[in-house]
Amino acid sequence: MNTREFLVVLAATALFLVMAVSFLGNVNWPSSPTSIPVVDPNATSQNGIANQMFEGFAITIILIAILLGAAMIGGVYLAKMDEPGKVGP
Repeated sequence: MNTREFLVVLAATALFLVMAVSFLGNVNWPSSPTSIPVVDPNATSQNGIANQMFEGFAITIILIAILLGAAMIGGVYLAKMDEPGKVGP
């Protein structure tokens, strides 16, 4: 085993140990489950998670949806280019 392989194994082992300690460490979990409203049908109250997300981040969520849609269409287009017997895009 050369020096580079040894350093890679050492780094992976150190990362694994850090992750294991952080996962298995003492975590203060709540003693009883809490209920989080997903949607609050009342328009005056903004207690639901969906209401709060779309109130403050509506433009961001819409832009991410457009970006992911364009990426999906581009992926299909690029996959179609690799068809055998096809000339050009």
